[in-house]
Amino acid sequence: MQKTVLNEIIKSEKAAEEIIEEARKKASEIISKADAEYNNSVTKAREDSLKKIQEEVQAAHKKTEDAFRTAVAEAKEENSSFFAESEGKTDSVAEKIAESLLKTEFDK
Repeated sequence: MQKTVLNEIIKSEKAAEEIIEEARKKASEIISKADAEYNNSVTKAREDSLKKIQEEVQAAHKKTEDAFRTAVAEAKEENSSFFAESEGKTDSVAEKIAESLLKTEFDK
């Protein structure tokens, strides 16, 4: 009878060890799967962030180019207006300078 009880205890311990080993394997699989999912999530988040940053940089670049083109167009318009407004004045000043240079000291 003691042998039977002892055999039952040994069988129970072996069964418990098998259950524990199976639980360890399952836990290891779950951990591996969780690690893979975590790594995939982090990779996707990085890719999404990079894509968003690239889109924002492109938008800022376009905005800057547009602002530059607008500034150049405005500067050209201001220059054209300035020269148009100053044309009569510059002609008058040029004539006075030419006259001054051409007149002798006696004519002045």
